[in-house]
Amino acid sequence: MRIIFIFVVLFIGCEKDRNVSVEIAHQSLGDPDVLFLDVRTRKEFINEGKIKDAMLIPVNALERRLVELKQHQEKEIIVYCRSGRRSKIAMELLMRNNFNAYNMVGGFLAWKDYTHP
Repeated sequence: MRIIFIFVVLFIGCEKDRNVSVEIAHQSLGDPDVLFLDVRTRKEFINEGKIKDAMLIPVNALERRLVELKQHQEKEIIVYCRSGRRSKIAMELLMRNNFNAYNMVGGFLAWKDYTHP
């Protein structure tokens, strides 16, 4: 699964922007080499739902909580928020700190549309 994800991101996705579609992200669900990182607020996480096994670190706390992600340094990290704006900021912060991060385009709203048509 990891090889498929890497291939799709490198050759089909936009490497420069490091965006990944909801469809590709969904295919990575359950892959032990992929971490879903939710950067919404705790309230959004609890009230609006989440992706299974996602880790929550709100974007405004991410920089000071990077140490919590060190154990996931070798994984692909798919970052998402509500619509994709905060996750792009978080992904850029993670990249500057040597994490292999991708921004899920459309965020959790797109995820819900994809998984509950």
